[in-house]
Amino acid sequence: MTVDPSHTIPVSVTGAFCSLNCPHCGAHYLRHMISVDEIPALVKKGYRSFLISGGMLPDGSIPFEKYYEHLKELKESHGLLYNFHVGFQKSKVAKELADVVSMDFFGDETVLKSIYGLALTPQEILDIAHFYENVVFHITVGITGGKITHEEKALEILSQETDTVVLNVFIPTPGTKFGKSFPPDLQEVVKLFEKARKLFKRVILGCMQPRGEYRKKLQSELKDLVDVITKPVGGTGEFKGCCAFIGRG
Repeated sequence: MTVDPSHTIPVSVTGAFCSLNCPHCGAHYLRHMISVDEIPALVKKGYRSFLISGGMLPDGSIPFEKYYEHLKELKESHGLLYNFHVGFQKSKVAKELADVVSMDFFGDETVLKSIYGLALTPQEILDIAHFYENVVFHITVGITGGKITHEEKALEILSQETDTVVLNVFIPTPGTKFGKSFPPDLQEVVKLFEKARKLFKRVILGCMQPRGEYRKKLQSELKDLVDVITKPVGGTGEFKGCCAFIGRG
C-alpha cells in the first residue's frame, strides 16, 4: 500500500517553540505546522484528519491541556480523526482524544539522551506507551547524524510489544546541528528493514525520508520488504492521511 500523508494536517500547540533544540530538528518542522485556531478553516475545506503535536518542554511533555476543550469540541462536532504525537509523557488529553498515538522509540538510553537530552530507558518509554491505546511506535533510522546506533536493539525490544513498526530515515535538515551530516548508508538501512521484516507483521516506511535520488533508491530497495510506503515517488498514495492510522490496525 502507498500513503499520501498530506490529507492529515500537522498542528502545533506551541507554535514554533520547543525548549529542547534537538540536533536533528531544531524546531525546524514546527514552523510548517498550523495552530489549533486554524483547524476550523481547514475543516470547512473538507479536511478531517489532524496530527496534534508541538514542541516539547524540558521533561519531554507537550502542553496539550490548554486546547483540550477546543480540540474535543471540534472532534465531536465534525467527526475528526486525531493522531497525537505525545513526546514522552502520559497525557490525559491524548488518552481521551487520540484515535492513534505516535511515539518515538529508542533502544538505548544514551542515544536518547544525546538527541533529546532526556534520561529515559527503553523500559521507561514503554511504561509511558502502556498508558495509551493504539500506540504506533516510530524509529528514526540514523537519527544520530546519519549513524546507525541503537536501531537493531530497538527493533528487537519492540517486537515483543507490537506487531507494527514505522521506520523513518534521518534527513539532514539545514540550520540544525546535524544539517551538514549525510543520510545513513542506504545498504545499512536496507539491512535494518530486512531485520524488521523478520520481526514484525507490518512494516511501514514513514514520511521522513531524504529527498531526491536517495528516496528513489530507498523506495526501490524496500518495495518488497515493507507493507506500506509513505510519500511514494511518482505517485499520490492509495491511502490519504498519516500512515499511523494504518498502523493502529
